[in-house]
Amino acid sequence: MNPLVWKFSALLNAPSLTDNTSDAARVKAALGQPHLHIPLSILRALPSILRNNDYSLTGLLAPVSGGYNRIVFLGQHQRAYGVALDIGSTNIWGELIDLDTGLVLSKHVMTNPQTRYGADILTRMFYSMQGGAVELHDCLIEAINTIINSLRVDAAIAAVHALVVAANTTMTHFLLNLPVNNIPTSPYIPVVNAPGFQSPASLAIDIHPEGVIYLFPNSGSYVGGDIVSGIIASGIYKAEAPCVLLDIGTNVEIAVGTKDWILVGAGAGGPAFDEGISGIGGRAADGAICDVSIDSTHTVKLQTIGGAPPERICGTGMVSLIASLYEAGIIGQNGALIAGKKNVVTDAQGPGFRLYEYDNGRQLVVYQTEINNFLLSKAAMFTLLCVMTSTVGLSFSEIDKFILTGALGTHIKAKDVKTLGLLPDVSEDRIVHIENASLTGAGQLLRDRRLLDDISVITDLITYKEMNEDIGFMNELQGAMFIPHTDMARLKA
Repeated sequence: MNPLVWKFSALLNAPSLTDNTSDAARVKAALGQPHLHIPLSILRALPSILRNNDYSLTGLLAPVSGGYNRIVFLGQHQRAYGVALDIGSTNIWGELIDLDTGLVLSKHVMTNPQTRYGADILTRMFYSMQGGAVELHDCLIEAINTIINSLRVDAAIAAVHALVVAANTTMTHFLLNLPVNNIPTSPYIPVVNAPGFQSPASLAIDIHPEGVIYLFPNSGSYVGGDIVSGIIASGIYKAEAPCVLLDIGTNVEIAVGTKDWILVGAGAGGPAFDEGISGIGGRAADGAICDVSIDSTHTVKLQTIGGAPPERICGTGMVSLIASLYEAGIIGQNGALIAGKKNVVTDAQGPGFRLYEYDNGRQLVVYQTEINNFLLSKAAMFTLLCVMTSTVGLSFSEIDKFILTGALGTHIKAKDVKTLGLLPDVSEDRIVHIENASLTGAGQLLRDRRLLDDISVITDLITYKEMNEDIGFMNELQGAMFIPHTDMARLKA
């Protein structure tokens, strides 16, 4: 363990008429850190702490910008705690970690309150540009503080000393209350890519007032610190053979690379890959349909999270549904529902497939328009993967591992992925799942501050590919809108 906040102890020489070094300089000399930062609040208490403890000093240290350290706390018996935070467009995930043991003490997830201003990032950016920046910032800070305090109360601890944040570029800007005006328009320029360490006071975040906040660096307008954190978790920056990391959620972010180079890019996953999936779409929580099977008689069997009665369908369930509909011959290669098939219904919203009917007659139906939107999103994801790999001259057969993460990528089945053409036709042992790689990477940094050096290595390795104006993308998209593809050779690996 080399945690981001760590304990120290030192025995200082007492001052005398022949050694009248200042208290602060005496501490720096004893720790062998001439550039050590001692916050003003600690300087004010330092004289009494030193003299009351016979110049024996214990406390907590943490790194700051420039490669130096700072004192976070002075006193006896203080354990250090950190929170890893993944700020997604739809959900915010937090974990409280004991920095002495590395154990996760509590977890919390909540819906990102910014969704009330727009389900997607682009809508929120326009809202910010029209005068809503402070609202977007304030509600995000309130949500972060709610999570931190919930984690702290659950674990019965007094204070959090470190916060590590992984978020996409726009969410990072909202967190820092930076203007996003230049992100959605060519040439797509963020205010900052590497915000690094920030103080709790500057962001009004409820951790120890002298604690540290670290934000993972962004790589471009649409690839943020969440993918850099995911690269840490996946280890592709150490890989000999090329690997692909796909973070699949509201947006799809892809990193392709090895220990020598990494190419990153992003595209819209769209509402088909999150809870905006359909009229009956919702969060992956108890009662959400997460798996669908349809037998030879076209009888539908549903699996829900928590085994609760079905109430809605989540992203994983939608992937399973569309794959099952195709395999059962209820939709064709173009995704069109075939009239006359069992559970194919038509109402005021058009043709749809009935998943479930309650005793009171209410039905859970996924409509043709929603299936079409799903196929557009799956095509965008596969096309993004094609463009990224072809940019570096790789065929799918040269990719060692396809690492899936994100709200959708964590739980979808490899069989369904290949049925639909979300990924090429590769053996299942080459498909790896990491549950929330962004959160995992943030937690790894809390446990090992040496990863700050690895992050510097990764940012040097990364090349960002802007997809908004890529001509090849639209050329590839049309064929990928079919199941699994109009050109089966494109899926060969």
